[in-house]
Amino acid sequence: MSQTAVPSERRVAAVTHQGEKFAEKYYQAFGTSVGKFYTEQSRVMWNGTPFLGAQFKEALPQVQSYYTQFEVAALDVQPLGDCFMACVTGTVRAGGNKSQFAQNFVVRKENNLSHIVSDCFRLV
Repeated sequence: MSQTAVPSERRVAAVTHQGEKFAEKYYQAFGTSVGKFYTEQSRVMWNGTPFLGAQFKEALPQVQSYYTQFEVAALDVQPLGDCFMACVTGTVRAGGNKSQFAQNFVVRKENNLSHIVSDCFRLV
């Protein structure tokens, strides 16, 4: 059985910092410019509906008008090869009602820009 090396504390701390900055920027940009985080190839599962990045960008105006005022309650980040995974929970106004949500991202940083590889959002 092969063993996988455990990331160093330094690597985990660096990735945690990246994940915290990413989440802060993502939720601040959600109502206006969040589309910049998605590529044409991003895989998105939004509350049970699957999208490719290009399709999700087209649906964003409707999504942004329905989901507003995100508040992050918890964030966990871990290294994942050349990416990182961020698991977020919190509250959001969905159609005017405050609801809890869970969102998991796989994010790759390229040329100082963070791009979403995979995004799975769900109201809970």
